[in-house]
Amino acid sequence: MKFRIKEWIRRYAWAEVFSTLLTFLCGWASSWFTKNSVVIAYAGTIGAAAGFYGFIFISDIYKSYLKHEPETIRVKILLIVRCLRNIGFEFGFAELLDFLVVRPFCLLYGPVILKNYFWGVLAGKTIADIIFFTLSILMFEIRKKHFHWF
Repeated sequence: MKFRIKEWIRRYAWAEVFSTLLTFLCGWASSWFTKNSVVIAYAGTIGAAAGFYGFIFISDIYKSYLKHEPETIRVKILLIVRCLRNIGFEFGFAELLDFLVVRPFCLLYGPVILKNYFWGVLAGKTIADIIFFTLSILMFEIRKKHFHWF
């Protein structure tokens, strides 16, 4: 179990850092244009997804290229398609639930309940992350058993 926790931290930690930064940045930037809390919550959600999946995708492609050293365009495209398939399997269900329901709800009501934007967003993001990572880690472990890594 100790190895798995280290593996999960290596897989998700930096992606989560980028996700957190873009959550705050996009939510803050959208608050300049609107005071609509729902729009701000979805802007934060979009920022979170862009930061997280952007990092995961680039990291997976980089690892794949190091492992296989593709020389032809066909092999490069195949590696990209495999990475997208793996990311889709690992995160698809968790992201759908997270993006449509959990994260906007948490980012909308976190600041309302705590009556502080920063701490409310941080608390909402933390609760949403716990739900998201529980589902994602489960799918990651299933994917490792049934799909090739790259």
